[in-house]
Amino acid sequence: MLKIRSIRPKKVKKPFLVILELAVILCIGSAIGYASCIHQQTVPSQKTSSPQPSKKSATSSQPATLPPISQTTPPSTPASIPPLATKPATTPCAGTTISKLLLVSISLQHMWACETDTLVNQAAVTTGMTRAPNNVDDATPTGSWQIYSKQTNQRLRGSDRNGSWDDFVQYWIPFDGPIGFHDASWQTFPFGSSQYQTDGSHGCVHLPLDVIAWIYNWAPIGTVVTIEK
Repeated sequence: MLKIRSIRPKKVKKPFLVILELAVILCIGSAIGYASCIHQQTVPSQKTSSPQPSKKSATSSQPATLPPISQTTPPSTPASIPPLATKPATTPCAGTTISKLLLVSISLQHMWACETDTLVNQAAVTTGMTRAPNNVDDATPTGSWQIYSKQTNQRLRGSDRNGSWDDFVQYWIPFDGPIGFHDASWQTFPFGSSQYQTDGSHGCVHLPLDVIAWIYNWAPIGTVVTIEK
């Protein structure tokens, strides 16, 4: 008996399924091509090149250049050492133990006022004439005495073979009879000058007005006066 095979009709794919399959195939192909392109770009080039010498090795063969030494750089300062103590300059008052002393040098035409061994004042002076006319000796005597009086606004009078004098002084401080300290407004040459030998006093010690005023206030009666050559 002849069997008749029934023929099933083939299923026909719907159009949208066909389109979907094509799209999937295209996407897969594009992805494969993109991956291949990326692989080619990331693989390092196999080209070899000759090694370049480093800058360090190129310059290491030259000697190092030192900067010039500055000529204005000051040398290092050593630690300061305190100065050694020095004795004060020696004065005519050195070694004096008297509380107050007036010291006069005829050869130097100078006076120093001392408080023990401390010099408190000094000044140029004019002492007595040593070469007066007619061999009159008016030289100031040398030695030590004490002030025995202090007076102001006095007239000093006297005479010798060369004449007489009557001189007004603002301060009069005698220490040896008629010999003493006083100002001399009539004196025309400088105090301390060697001209005292012919134009000096009649034996007294002339002092500038400001100095004799200072002595009048500083030196009490009894102050020692020493006159040296």
